[in-house]
Order: sequence, then structure tokens, then C-alpha cells
Amino acid sequence: AERLFAERGIDRVSMRQINLAAGQKNSSATQYHFGSKIGLVEALFDYRMEPINARRLELVNRIEDDGDTGDLRRLVEGLVYPLAEQLTNRGAACDYIAIVAQVSGHPNYHTIAQRRGRHGTGLQRLLALLRRHLTGIPEPVIRVRFGMALRQVFSELADYQRLHPAGTGSAGTALFIDNLIDAVTAQFAAPLSVATRQDLEEAQRKTA
Repeated sequence: AERLFAERGIDRVSMRQINLAAGQKNSSATQYHFGSKIGLVEALFDYRMEPINARRLELVNRIEDDGDTGDLRRLVEGLVYPLAEQLTNRGAACDYIAIVAQVSGHPNYHTIAQRRGRHGTGLQRLLALLRRHLTGIPEPVIRVRFGMALRQVFSELADYQRLHPAGTGSAGTALFIDNLIDAVTAQFAAPLSVATRQDLEEAQRKTA
């Protein structure tokens, strides 16, 4: 399922095609075990996100142990590295990146995102550290930038894997990942323009 979803797109793969690719003689096997295609995608998220979350928690713990919670770039490394490391796996785990990039724009995103939240403790801790660091950025803007950063990382990693299928794990990959971290770090730290502050104040007045 991971391979087919990554190659063709979630909506272009049928449960029957997954059954055939898996060598299942029972044509209803996938439906029986996962209920639906979205149920299968959720199961894939569970399978892949648990170790990714564990890796992110490891990095966050190391940042805190080293006393580097004030280092914005290192916080962003904790966001990016657990996903970027999938590029070097060159197997199904690498396909997972392409699937997540698709899901962020999928009509069933919110249903699937609830499953993602089960393995989001590392992201929650990073967001808390970012709030403490970015004292000059309003909370609503930090939340938006955090979501933008995640979508950017998923999209950029998926595009890189697609365009460089034989080049992952090389010096070029390291350069790409470090440059991505630089860009996301700058995005978080960018000062608010007068226009953005005015828009934020207007939005807050309307919701007050």
C-alpha cells in the first residue's frame, strides 16, 4: 500500500490493487483488516509515526539536557531530522514521506490528522519550546508558522525524494536538508510586518 500510494497517489489506488500487489488470494482481505482505504492510511501512519515520534523525543531530550533550548536552529533540527532521516532508508519508510505530503491536502485530512495526533508528543514539546523562545511573536502566528513549517518540510522532502531517487544519502542530500533547516528557522524568526500585525489585531477584534 505504501509503495502504491507513493507512486500513484492515494485516490488512484484501489483496495483491489493493494490486494493483488500483496499477493492476497482473498479479494476482501484488505477491506476486512482495515475497513476502508482511509483506515489503511491511518494504520500506515500508526506504523511509521511511532518510531518517528520516538526519534523526535530523543532529540528534544538531548536539546534539553544540553541546555540548548534557546537555540532556534537546533529546535528546528528536532522538527526536521526525524523526517529527513527517512530519505536514507531507501525502502517503504521513504515512501511514507510522499504519502504524508499528499495527505496534507486530502479531503479526509482532518480524519487522518486525528490519528497523527496520537504520535505527536514530540511535536507538542517542540512547539512549547518554540513558544518560550519566540517571545516577540504572537501565539496565533507561532501556531500558523508551525503548521506551515510542517507542510513545507513534508512537501520539500517528498519533492527531493522524487527528483533524486538515486541520490539520497549523498553530500547533496545533506546540503539540501541543512538548507531546508535554515529556511524553516528563518521562517519562524521572521519579524511581523505592520500589515500582518494589523491583520492579526483585526482578526482578534472580530473573534472577541
